[in-house]
Formats: sequence, C-alpha cells, structure tokens
Amino acid sequence: MAIRELRVSADPTILADPPADPIVRLLATRGPHAAGEPQRLVLDQVLAGRQHLEGRDIPGWQDRETGGLDLKAAVLRSAGLNGADLSQANLRGADLEHAQARGAHFDGTILEQARFIDADCGGASFAAAQAGEACFERAMLEDARFDGASLRFADLRDTLLDGASFAKADLWGARFDACDADEASFAAARLDEASLKGGNFAQGDFRGASLKKARLEGARLRGADFADARLEGANLAGADLSQASLPRVNLTATDLTHVRLGGAWLENTRLRVEQLGGQVGEERDGEFAAARQAYVALEGNFRSLGDAVGESWAFRKSRRMGRAEKNRAARAAWAERQWRPALVAGFGWLSDSFVEWLCDYGESLWRVVRAFFTTVLGFALCYGLTGSLTRTAAAGAARAPTRHLLDLVVFSFINMLSTSAPDIGIRPANELVVLLVSLQGALGIVLIGLFGYVLGNRMHR
Repeated sequence: MAIRELRVSADPTILADPPADPIVRLLATRGPHAAGEPQRLVLDQVLAGRQHLEGRDIPGWQDRETGGLDLKAAVLRSAGLNGADLSQANLRGADLEHAQARGAHFDGTILEQARFIDADCGGASFAAAQAGEACFERAMLEDARFDGASLRFADLRDTLLDGASFAKADLWGARFDACDADEASFAAARLDEASLKGGNFAQGDFRGASLKKARLEGARLRGADFADARLEGANLAGADLSQASLPRVNLTATDLTHVRLGGAWLENTRLRVEQLGGQVGEERDGEFAAARQAYVALEGNFRSLGDAVGESWAFRKSRRMGRAEKNRAARAAWAERQWRPALVAGFGWLSDSFVEWLCDYGESLWRVVRAFFTTVLGFALCYGLTGSLTRTAAAGAARAPTRHLLDLVVFSFINMLSTSAPDIGIRPANELVVLLVSLQGALGIVLIGLFGYVLGNRMHR
C-alpha cells in the first residue's frame, strides 16, 4: 500500500488548524491507524519535549510515567523527525521503522521494545533513554549519543555506529553482532553478557568497561583501548586485538584462542600460554611478520609478569616466525629469478633452522646435549669407515687401523673434551686425521660453552 506523505508545520504556535498541529498529529499515531491510507508524517524540527509542551492546551498529551509526550505504541513508520525534540516522551513499543531522525533528541525517553529497524538516526541523542529490548537492527546511528542510557538486551545488529558514544550505558545482554563502530566509545559501560561477534570496533574506547562473559568472537578491535576493563569469562577467540591497549587487564578467565596481538600494548596483562590455543591468529593466517610482532609483545608481557615459561615460549615463537618469513621471501625471490635476494634469504633460513635444531634459539639444554652426542657418534662413524684411527695390538707390534665400536666411541667422546688427541693407545693414522681430530675437539669446546650459556640463560629466567 502506498504511503501518503503529510507535511505538518513544526511551529507549535500555529493552532488555527488543529489537524495540522504537529503534536496533535503525533498523538494521532498512537494505537491502530484509522481507516484509509497510512500517512508518512514529516515533522522535522518539531519541538515535542516535555519542556516545550508544559502549558499547552492539548488534551491527553502528557504521559504519567515520564511527564512527557504520550506516544506509547505510536506508529511512526518512515516518519520524518530530523532535528525533532522528543525528550522525556514515552515511546514504549513504538514503531519507527525506516524513520528519518537525524540529529533528533530522545533524551530521557522511554523506548522499551521500540523498533528503529533501518531508521536513520545519525547524530541523534538518546542520553539517559530507557531502551530495554529496543530494536535498532540495520539502523544508521553514526555519532549518536547513548550516554547513561539503559539498553539491556537491545538489538543493534548490523548497525552503523561510527563515532557513537555509549559512555556509562547499561548494555547488559545487548547484541552488536556485525555492527560497524569505528572510534565508538563504551567507556565505563556495562557490556556483561553482550554479544559483539564479528563487529568492527577499531579504535574503540572500552576504558573501565565491564565485559564479563561478553561474546567477542572474531570482533575487530584493532587499536581499541581496554585499560582497566573487566573481561572475566569473555570470549575473544579469533578477535583482532592488534595495536590494542591492554595494560594491567586480567585475561586469565578469557578465551584467547588464536587472538591477533600484533603491536598490542601488553604490560602486566595477566594471561597464560595455554589460552592462546598454541598460536596467535597472525600465525594461523600465515602472516608471519605480524605474528612475530605479536610474540614479541607477549614475550615482554610474560617477562613483566615473571613468567619464565611463557617468556621462553614467546621468544622461540618469534624466532620461528622470522625463520618462516625468510623461507617465504627466499621462495618468492627464487620464483622471480632474483638470485641474490633469494640466496640471502635462503641462507638466513638455513642458519635459523640450524640454530633451532642445535639449541632451540638458546632455550633448550636437551638439544645441546643431543647435538653433542650426535657429533660424537658422527665422528666415530667417520673414523671407523675410513680407518683413520690405529691401535697397537702388542708391544713392538705395528699399529693397525681399529674399527672396534667401543674404541671409536670412547676416542671420539674424550676428544670432544679437548683440542688434542686423547692418550688411550689410539692414534690418528696421519696428519690429515690429526687436523680432523683437532677440529672435533674445537667443536666439542664450542658445544660445552653453548651448554653453559643455555644453562645460565635458563637459570636467569
């Protein structure tokens, strides 16, 4: 059915034609429509706040609950209310679907179970409004003000909230799924059990907010400020917290599986390694450079907490991300036939891989011990295959090559502890073998020194 547009003067002093009075027309929207075509009211700039109506001779305008205009269950679908003042009105259960209310004032208004679906309320003020279970789905609310408002279990899914303010608002159980709220403010707001899944809250202000048991899976929170926020029981799985500020926040009871933390400010932020699901979101997505930043941030945070295990884990992870990035760079350069960059990146990858195998970047004593005994056995095998060692079978007898396993292993092991051949009746067969034996001794000293370094590093942690 077509909606006939009816333009009404917003000037409250015009009373010559009562049907044209904007307040009378607003009151006529309460309850079921009269027979005939529905009318789209255009009441831009109408002054219908309580302070503007007191003393007006309009029967039945005042609501007993708020003292403002009584518009309970009003049907204002597609109404034009740009710049209108409906402060302290009672719009409980009203239908404002597709309404145009940019810059309108709903301060102190009762909006419980009201419908603002697809409405355009950019820059509107809802300060201290009572909007429990109100539906703002797909509404345009950029730069709107909800400071101190109560929106318990309100529906704000898919809304545009860029620059909106919900400071000190009660948003318990509200739904912000998939909304776009760049630079929105939720400072000191109560968002307990609210759902913000998949929403964009980049550069958002959550300082001092309560988000207990809130659902933030996959939320984009890049650059958001959570200083002094409470997140006990919140679910941040897969959320993007890169560049976010989280100093001194307690996240120990928060789901942080695969959260993104590249460039985040973490200082005395309480969390545990096992909460991250084995890796940060950047690593899962193959963004190794960003993942390295995330692990560096975690390393510094675990250090500030005195968590040596977490610090070691984050350090090793950051080094592995650097190795993976070099591998990717080498492959890309090789594919483009850029030989020099490919060789440089490839050498970096190989050296990092060797250091990881040798000592896990200075964090694993076991790997150093493994490298020591692998070297012992490797040289023993080399001596045996080449017949490089000789032993005197009896006094005055000629020296003959020995391939006895115990001789080879004992000589190789003792030789790892010094730079000269051990005096156990076994000698190098020639000068070339003497050089090889000296090289093995030098490697042994290096590995022993590395063991001491790793041991000291572990004790320091």
